[in-house]
Amino acid sequence: MKKFAFVGAVASLALIVGCGTATQQAKQETPKEAKPMAKEEKPKKKLSKKEKFKIALANQDKWQKACSNPIQLVPEGIDIETFKKEMLATVKFPEGGPIGKDVKRGEKLFGDPKKGGKSRRGNCYACHCGDPSIIACGNIGPSLRGYAKRGIDPKDTYIRIYNSWAVNPCSVMPRLGYHGVLKPEEIADIVAYMHDPNSPLNK
Repeated sequence: MKKFAFVGAVASLALIVGCGTATQQAKQETPKEAKPMAKEEKPKKKLSKKEKFKIALANQDKWQKACSNPIQLVPEGIDIETFKKEMLATVKFPEGGPIGKDVKRGEKLFGDPKKGGKSRRGNCYACHCGDPSIIACGNIGPSLRGYAKRGIDPKDTYIRIYNSWAVNPCSVMPRLGYHGVLKPEEIADIVAYMHDPNSPLNK
């Protein structure tokens, strides 16, 4: 009887040692890089227009906040002259000055949809009339036909395009240079087009 008990004990011990060795070997064979499976990421919630609007309001700079008032004609909480001075300080001129050299590129940037310019980032025709041969133009802003004959300083034209709020606080005209929509050199080419007596704008 003792003999059988001894044999059983030895067999149990062998089984325990064997299982332990197998487990240890399995752990060694598992690659170190193995990581638990990541949980499926939930698709990002699509924001509604109202939510996007709230985010945009929260991210306004102090000047935009000053213009986001019920009247929206004058800045609120900032003196107008101080406002214009601070806006003027944001204007950056290119090395060559406010008048560029590439009138043709200025015409394309101005946004002539009829001639199919590749770059239409100026999109001036959305709010202004320009080339008299183009009748599809906006009337939110004043007509720019015959602009060169008005005796306006090209520097003032540049400033108005770069940051219109330096001239008219809270104007609806986009601040094309301030927001980086147009580079200083591109604005200078638009100025060249607007002031060139031979451009279609001034015929």
